[in-house]
Amino acid sequence: MPTTEFLLSGGRVVDGTGAPARRADVAVRDGRIVAVGPELAAAAARRVDVTGLTVVPGFIDPHSHSDWSVLGNRDAQSTIRQGVTTEVVGNCGVTYGPLADGGAGEARRALRAYGYEGPVDWRAFPELLDAVHRRDGGTAQNLAWLVGHTALRDAAGVRGPDPGADGLARMSALLDEAMDAGALGMSSGLEYGSGRDATTGELAGVARVLARYDGIYASHIRNRDAHLLDAVGEFLAVARQSGSGGLRAQLSHLNVRHDTGAPDGAWHDAVERLAAERDAGLDVLADMTPYPHGIGLATGLLPSWLLADGPAGAARALDDPGVRGRLRRDCDRYWRFVHKGQWDRVVLATSPATPELEGLPFPEIAERRGQDCWEAFFDVLRAAGPDMGAVQLMGRLFTPEHVAEAVAHPLFCLGVDGFTSRTEGPLAARTRHPLFFTGHVHYLAHHVLRAGTLGLEEAVRKMTSMVADRFRLAGRGRVEAGHHADLAVLDLDALAAEDTFAFTGTYAAGVPHVLVNGELVVHDGRHLGTRPGRYLAGR
Repeated sequence: MPTTEFLLSGGRVVDGTGAPARRADVAVRDGRIVAVGPELAAAAARRVDVTGLTVVPGFIDPHSHSDWSVLGNRDAQSTIRQGVTTEVVGNCGVTYGPLADGGAGEARRALRAYGYEGPVDWRAFPELLDAVHRRDGGTAQNLAWLVGHTALRDAAGVRGPDPGADGLARMSALLDEAMDAGALGMSSGLEYGSGRDATTGELAGVARVLARYDGIYASHIRNRDAHLLDAVGEFLAVARQSGSGGLRAQLSHLNVRHDTGAPDGAWHDAVERLAAERDAGLDVLADMTPYPHGIGLATGLLPSWLLADGPAGAARALDDPGVRGRLRRDCDRYWRFVHKGQWDRVVLATSPATPELEGLPFPEIAERRGQDCWEAFFDVLRAAGPDMGAVQLMGRLFTPEHVAEAVAHPLFCLGVDGFTSRTEGPLAARTRHPLFFTGHVHYLAHHVLRAGTLGLEEAVRKMTSMVADRFRLAGRGRVEAGHHADLAVLDLDALAAEDTFAFTGTYAAGVPHVLVNGELVVHDGRHLGTRPGRYLAGR
């Protein structure tokens, strides 16, 4: 057998297909897996003893926002240390490209909150890809990109519900440009930003571009409470109307926020609708998050009339007590539980103008300031001014039972809906929640090893080959000869002992070795500083 660069010897392999674990060595050469089998007699340039450990495909996050933080964290510290070797980014309609000239300042300020101090000198989506992948040594992890529909709207100068023929043509041209550059598809975010103004007809019209590339449409749908089924229906209508036979479509984080007015059984009805559409030939799946908690944009609570003149105008309007009084009635949207007084479920996660309040629940913020929670919320947004869009919340959104049911469901891939972070700098201050540091291994530590929500082999499949197949990431997601050597080595005993519900301010334990494209990035729990990640282009 020829010399290999690495031989992972002595471990057991969970190959990502759902097949039972088996004892096997894994040989790697020139960035590829060249053999998988018992007691390989390879003359390896480097042998890594993984006796007692488990080798799996590197995890692939189907719903990541690491495009927000990668420029300030090219080493992908918090995610690569969990065994995440690929992230599908550009979700929920929000990407920092394409940009109109007038949007560069807002993008620069938002990216600074994620630790990036460099120039925002790109405008077109392909130029953003160059900035991420061809500057400053690239990235530790692979990234596959969606382009955000809200970004297309803003770059095309579209405001309000009627883009007109010219606006639709401009958005379509920008999407064409992104798809030519290798984007996998388009995402939409219909609960916030100018994306909330888009009609079903606009979404379907722009998404028709995707049909020419066999691209995928991913959507943060318009509602996940009282009108969940209507929102799911709109999502399916866009997929059906946008191409012959329908588009491939991914329903992002299909979950229902607790105590927000959803009818009994609404989530089950939505999932049954997806299953029926799949049976009828539409290629549609969903994904889920690991915790009862999730991140959200603070502006999602605000009505469109306040945001009509942009974030700076909205901030100025908040000086008017009459406006604030009206907002107390008109903010019953997005996280609707706050209108039941459940502010204890909301933590201020990211607030560049008031960093001293980050990490605090709103009742504590209000108490410190001698206000009620609404006034404290409005003051935080007012202080942000033009950077209002960068204010993020962390909410206790779902019941544990609901999370477990979705995690185990066969139509759901497993993602985190967060972004890669680190334990120092601006990112550390703004990611004080286990979602960012143990969200991926929480699926294994909690849902597999403690709660028994699903078995190890199935969990790994839903985090690897299921995602690779879904987004057509060829040669990824399996421990199989010929595949790219994206590999993670797990210490299941260490994972079982880790409290992944607790935020410790440290990186995850239990993943001692990680390879990306055949290169060690994490070895014996230490990040080596290597950046072998690639841009995984579509088609």
